[in-house]
Amino acid sequence: MMTCDAIVLARGGSKGIPRKNLVPVFGKPLIAWTIEAAQAAGFVRDVIVSTDSEEIAETARAFGAKVPVLRPEEFATDTSPAEASLHHAIAHMCRDEKPHSVLFPQVTSPVRRKDTLADAFRHFTDGGYDSLFSARLIRNYIWRNMPEPQPLYDPHNRLMRQQIPPQDRYYRETGNFYLFRTESFEQTGCRLTGRIGFWETSDEEVVEIDEPQDIAVAELMLERLERNLAVHPIQM
Repeated sequence: MMTCDAIVLARGGSKGIPRKNLVPVFGKPLIAWTIEAAQAAGFVRDVIVSTDSEEIAETARAFGAKVPVLRPEEFATDTSPAEASLHHAIAHMCRDEKPHSVLFPQVTSPVRRKDTLADAFRHFTDGGYDSLFSARLIRNYIWRNMPEPQPLYDPHNRLMRQQIPPQDRYYRETGNFYLFRTESFEQTGCRLTGRIGFWETSDEEVVEIDEPQDIAVAELMLERLERNLAVHPIQM
């Protein structure tokens, strides 16, 4: 049986928004949106929160997540890579039987449609991928500086955006979620490895909360999608 655990990383320290993971967003703490979306996905065995904060741990447990141990300080600094915390969680927080795969949904992306995670997991398993990430089509004409501006398209044959063939389109990671096979991750130490796929999300699901002004944008998107969200706001 293909088991999948969700691992949610929620560090206590935050400079851009103090106590960011607990800040109220459209009726509930920010971290609750991700915990409940993982619970509602239908394929997740356990939702595990890795945190160095007892306050976050208490809130996570209140919303049904597991927090077996607190994350060690060396994995909770400003420069600690997410992969190190994921390794720690898999080794010390999952059940004795490691999951076949891991869903890594990021707390800073609270907006998820009701079927997004389930559809992405189905694509992940049916496609035989080792890892998968959430993505969004870049609709703009892209340039890069190398060291002078160079287009990533032919300005003399400027196609309409809808005319660009699929193989020539560019996508960006949205950071909403990642999926990976545990074995592949442990072998390489990278969340994106082996045969990599992506799942295209909606414009609303691209929203990330990093600065205070992002909260208002996220709440607007949550309100817009209220009937089609993975989970619903708390009625105030």
